[in-house]
Formats: sequence, structure tokens, C-alpha cells
Amino acid sequence: MKTQPSSQHPADAYQTIQVMGARHHNLKDVTVSIPKRRLTVFTGVSGSGKSSLAFGVIAAESQRLINETYSAFVQGFMPHQDRPQVDAVAGLTSAIIVDQERLGSDPRSTVSTATDALPMLRMLFARLGSPNLGSPTAFSFNQATVQASGARKVNGQKAERVTFTRQGGMCPDCEGLGRVSQLDLDQLYDKTLPMSHPDFFKVPGYTSSGWSGRLYSESGLYPADVPVQDFSDQQLADFLYKEPTKMKIAGINMTYEGLVPRLQKSLLSKGEGGYAGPCSGFCGPGGDLYSLSGLWG
Repeated sequence: MKTQPSSQHPADAYQTIQVMGARHHNLKDVTVSIPKRRLTVFTGVSGSGKSSLAFGVIAAESQRLINETYSAFVQGFMPHQDRPQVDAVAGLTSAIIVDQERLGSDPRSTVSTATDALPMLRMLFARLGSPNLGSPTAFSFNQATVQASGARKVNGQKAERVTFTRQGGMCPDCEGLGRVSQLDLDQLYDKTLPMSHPDFFKVPGYTSSGWSGRLYSESGLYPADVPVQDFSDQQLADFLYKEPTKMKIAGINMTYEGLVPRLQKSLLSKGEGGYAGPCSGFCGPGGDLYSLSGLWG
């Protein structure tokens, strides 16, 4: 007798995950059976409990059960997982959680760093890669690439012209990103106005009467009643690029710093815009253009 093939899908032979009486967050005594080895989608309006069921109950309970298998010493170094508000969860196995949170703003973040796959990739390349021994500074990210040429004598013989290249690591200008962020000075202040004018500063929070503006107008490094376009080269350099310097301003001991490095630390270092132009260092041309005007309309 010929046996008829079963109409049951192989995935249906596996068990299911049983969630009984889930009351986590906005769940109201939910009981559900989720088949394994199947793609299950939770749908519903906002606030219906989709994330509470997937992350707050199933994923959290799976992580909590895994943590309980470790020793008490190891558990002390792991994040604490509270038991979700549910009567019972049966048939649960290990869960891989892909969080809904946005990745950080670090431009160096990649898929491998965000998923913790980087250590495994390092191990893969270490075992299967072919080592290539370069110069002593080839793998130093703090050492720039330099080129030079000149003449040398070998054992007192005739001088010969030589050219050498010392391969370095991260570009010191763009720090390995391929582009540099700069400030558009026309978006910072009105060079046709004196610093004491109420409309001189264009940066939000910087006013001629506030401490952010008085730091510059009362520094004594340049006249506050003369338009910036009439400043000498030294006065303009002090206003824009002077290194942090302790001085007394308006009778108070303060630290004066040029407008450009001060804004670079508060804006560009946080990835909030600026002029992202080509890297003028070892990376060559490339990059996109952005304007600070989008930050304050």
C-alpha cells in the first residue's frame, strides 16, 4: 500500500509558546499560543500591547530564564531581569532580541558594533586572514601617513635621491571619517555690525546683553563698538580661534575661548550639523555640504 504524504508542514510538528494571563503594562489578562518555527506578526493600533507581549513578556522571560542558569557570581555582573506580570509562560527557548531603539549617533557605529558581531569577525579574520607585516606605525591610528624625499650617501659613495612613505593610520584631519565639519561664519554673526549690537549674534542663546555675548564684547581683546569686518587679523583670530584663556571679564574670573572652537564643542561634537566638507588631509576630496542655518531656521 502506498503511503499518502502528510499535508502537515514540518514546522507544525514543533511545539508552541504558551502565554497565559499576561498582564504586563497595558495587557489585560492575555492568553495566546505562538507556533515555533513560524513567522508570527503582532499587529494592532498603538498602545494595544504588541511590544509589551513581544519584549516585555516573551523576550524578558527568556532572558531571565537564561540568566538563572549562571552562577550567582556571574549573575551579579548581569542586568537584573524582573519577572513579567504573567501567570505562566511555557515552551519558551532562547530568544534573539532586535530592539526597537534607534542606534546611537556615533558615526563610527556599524552593523557589527551594534550587534556585537565585531568580536566574532575579529576572531574570523585572525584565524583565516593572511598577516601582512607593514611598517612599525602601520597599525597606529595616532600616526599620520607622511611622505618625504631627499638625497643620501651610502658608505661615502655618490649621493642618490630617495623617496619614502611612512604608512600611518587614522587621518588627523577627519579622524578616519573621510570628511571634516566646519562652521559657516556667516551663520554665526553679522560681520557688518559691532559686537554690542543686539542683532550681532545669530546663534540661539547668544545675545549682546547675555553672558554668552558679554564674554566676547567685554573681553578687551578687541573693540566692541567696531564692526567685525574692520578687525585686524590678530583681533579676528582672537575672536574666532583663541585657545581657552583664564581672564577677568566684567569683574569675574572666566575662561575665554574663541567662538569657533566653543561652538564646535557644543554643536559639531554632538553631530548636530555644520559644514561637512572634503577632507583636506590624507583622505583627499569628498564629503557632503550641510548648513548650520537648519539648526535655528
